[in-house]
Amino acid sequence: MLVCLPPRAAMLQYVDPVPWGCSIANQEFLQSMVALGVLPEITDRARPEWIAPRSSEEEPNPSKGYIVSLARLHERGFVIPARRFICALCHHYKMELHNMASNAISQAAVFVTVCEGFLGIKAHWDLWVHLFQAELYTDSVSLGVRRPPRASGLMLQVHEKRRHLYIPSTMTSNNRNWDKAWFYLRNDDKWLPPCTRKLLMSRPEVWSYGVSPQERQDKLKVLTDAL
Repeated sequence: MLVCLPPRAAMLQYVDPVPWGCSIANQEFLQSMVALGVLPEITDRARPEWIAPRSSEEEPNPSKGYIVSLARLHERGFVIPARRFICALCHHYKMELHNMASNAISQAAVFVTVCEGFLGIKAHWDLWVHLFQAELYTDSVSLGVRRPPRASGLMLQVHEKRRHLYIPSTMTSNNRNWDKAWFYLRNDDKWLPPCTRKLLMSRPEVWSYGVSPQERQDKLKVLTDAL
């Protein structure tokens, strides 16, 4: 089935994404992540922090109060409970957690570390939107035909014209099969958007939003000078 997109992508046609498929993130797999320290121990058996999908599940169907996560996101810096900054990113870019590419999580984790560990401040929202923009990733099927991924789709990168204001930061280029290890994550306090298994098929204007008023940019100069 072909899906028509808004005018900005009118010349493109989109085909249905590849099905999720069964997850490799079984109980043993997720326990290995606990041993590595990237997932917490289960402390509440009645409402566990995470749940492995059943071997027969071919696509996510989380219970109420749970969302879809992927192992690679946790390996790249996503922590539980979710930081306010990650929650803010999800709501600002109008996405769900599974829509974030693994390198997007890495970019956010590095930014938080730079703010807290080097600048000595909490993650600074105006600095983030001044430096970063979001890009849409889709797979090429043929000329003029693309396929949105079930998981990922949103990439975060420094604005080309503002790279000189930020630290050099190279992300890993090997993300093969990273979306095969999906599982269910408890959405504590409902900070993260609820799961609708959302597909990213267009690039909202807010993805390129930056701090444009000069008076707001001037307030960031002390931070970008430090960087």
